[in-house]
Amino acid sequence: MPSQKNVEYIDKLKERLKDGKAFYFTDFTGLAVKNMEILRRELRKNNATYVILKNTLGYLAMKDMGFEDSSIQELFTGPTGLAVTFDDPVSLAKILSNTENLKLKGGFVEGEFLDKTKIIAYAKIPPKEVLYSQLLGSMNVISDFVYVLESIVRNLMFTLEAIKEKNKEAK
Repeated sequence: MPSQKNVEYIDKLKERLKDGKAFYFTDFTGLAVKNMEILRRELRKNNATYVILKNTLGYLAMKDMGFEDSSIQELFTGPTGLAVTFDDPVSLAKILSNTENLKLKGGFVEGEFLDKTKIIAYAKIPPKEVLYSQLLGSMNVISDFVYVLESIVRNLMFTLEAIKEKNKEAK
């Protein structure tokens, strides 16, 4: 049974993490303090946070939050840091994968377990703004296609009207 101090730690941790959309577990061995400060500053700009966890207490907190026992157990080996985002999981994955000497262990995005390779793949997704512009670009292609179809129908109508007028004159 955990001591009262540990129970309070777990409760505070759960409160701090409850609104997270994505949780990425890392091994911060070899990461200089200066780089850790830079990482935390960058995360704050992106509505995210980074927490150094005690493995047993972090495991208990995540288990209490409803994460699968089998998935989280392997994440709590060695030094464990937890990056949590409250907005965009992709931008957090980019920041973490670009941080030197920070090793990704795995994580959860909206309840789904991701291993290291899936997180790296997540990091390669373009930013939202680029995806929106690509979507709008494809919508422009569709509107251009509609315009071409409309002009074909319009030209057909003019041709049929001209044939009709020519037949009237011939009679």
